[in-house]
Amino acid sequence: MGQQHRTPIFTVVLLFLSGLCLSGAQTMRQTYIVQADGVATARAAVFESGGSVTAELPIIDGVAARMPAETAAALAGDPRIHAVHPERVVTATGNTTAPGDYQQAVGAEQAWAAGIDGAGVTVALVDSGIDLQTPNVIARFSALDQQPAPSDAYGHGTFLAGVIGSRFAGGATMGVAPGASLVDVQVLDGEGKGTITDVVQGLDWVLARHETYGIRVVNLSLQSAVVTPYWDDPINQAVEALWQAGIVVVVAAGNTGPEPVSIAVPANNPFVITVGAFTDAYTPTDEADDFITPFSASGPTEVGFVKPDIVAPGAHIVSRMKKSTAWAVAHPGSWLGGNNYTASGTSASAAVVSGVVSLMLQQQPALTPNLVKHALRAAARPAVGEDGVSLTFSVFQQGAGRVWAPGAVFSDFGGVEANAGMIPGQTYIGPVRLIDGIYTFVTEGGELQPWASTYSWAGTYSWAGTYSWAGTYSWAGTYSWAGGYAWDESSFADPTWEMLQPGGTSPIGDRPAIDLLPPD
Repeated sequence: MGQQHRTPIFTVVLLFLSGLCLSGAQTMRQTYIVQADGVATARAAVFESGGSVTAELPIIDGVAARMPAETAAALAGDPRIHAVHPERVVTATGNTTAPGDYQQAVGAEQAWAAGIDGAGVTVALVDSGIDLQTPNVIARFSALDQQPAPSDAYGHGTFLAGVIGSRFAGGATMGVAPGASLVDVQVLDGEGKGTITDVVQGLDWVLARHETYGIRVVNLSLQSAVVTPYWDDPINQAVEALWQAGIVVVVAAGNTGPEPVSIAVPANNPFVITVGAFTDAYTPTDEADDFITPFSASGPTEVGFVKPDIVAPGAHIVSRMKKSTAWAVAHPGSWLGGNNYTASGTSASAAVVSGVVSLMLQQQPALTPNLVKHALRAAARPAVGEDGVSLTFSVFQQGAGRVWAPGAVFSDFGGVEANAGMIPGQTYIGPVRLIDGIYTFVTEGGELQPWASTYSWAGTYSWAGTYSWAGTYSWAGTYSWAGGYAWDESSFADPTWEMLQPGGTSPIGDRPAIDLLPPD
């Protein structure tokens, strides 16, 4: 295979700006998320402590508030308060392919031929906004200023809208589900920055209005660092509320791979559909040369769940944004003419799957999120060796395999659901018990024994027998692989990769730390 050139798109770093202000004896105030048994209780406790509420977050029974660190520490001990979280870093992920390439690679054209294009299904894109000239947008909301989003100054959201399913003049850049409607939920500013509060407010808005706009799918191509078990994270709590309300949540795995345990928030949530990236090596009808991209984040999660759930095209993706947007200005080499740009990342992979889910819901509107997730995994095509059984990549790299739209859209899987026996809002124990000498299991009381916010992988992850996930991990067949999880650079025909840094290439394995990644 010849050399591959992929310019990764926006790893949008959502900097959770604490914001500095002074009060009293020059005490520095910061932003915290305070949770109780309801918004009213959280608001009252903040007020009594001398803090100020900046936003209400009913989807997670909490508020965003500003207060000194010592006040937050004292508030955490208040018996009325369930949790106090500081704002923290989140990142969004990216995409790329020539027009018609990724649609063909996932079999979307077969659904179109049967008259299935996503019509009647609405996807909420929680991102940097969608340009006002983008078709199919039926509603807009901005968590940044509580006003309708004016446009997309950064470019990331508009690019992903095109991948999900926007039609443009002359038929250019038709996404996976061109008949789907879009709702613009802006949580990132013109520099690709936002806060946990912004994201949770955006998700709360979706929950409150999903019936009004027919929102069946939410696309989250952003990520935050893992600093608590998944169930204790505010964004994860919000996405579980959406899932329980019947909304399919599709999340980018992240551009932090290939090392194990590199899945971040909210991709580490066991309920959502977490999407990693593969490249079709510019041959969309030939699966033999496909491989997982080096930047695609890998599982297991911090408590041992298999992630990603599935992989989708995430290299050499083409979509649209205005040349005046911040990302376009920063990456002139990605310009293809007109308003077309090329980029790479798991943001696009998630957008592809959001499009596929739209096709599924048009064909089978009664599908629940758990039914959708099972159908996607059951119809997926795992990368296997010549024997047809041994996996080329482990489940922690490819999940159930590459997404395949015709199987997911037209097959009847007999009502089998993913997440069997699992209920949003409850905690679950994954199978991984020891990572680098640190136990990461959950006790009966829901406590980690102990918890560490930084993970390093020691040795190899040994896979044995059937993966138990409140039942049996479902595959489209029976597959196996030998040995542990070890990243092998020799599996790539291309010795170099255009890494997640502006205009530069570097050998596989020589990649920057997550906090140095530019917007994807």
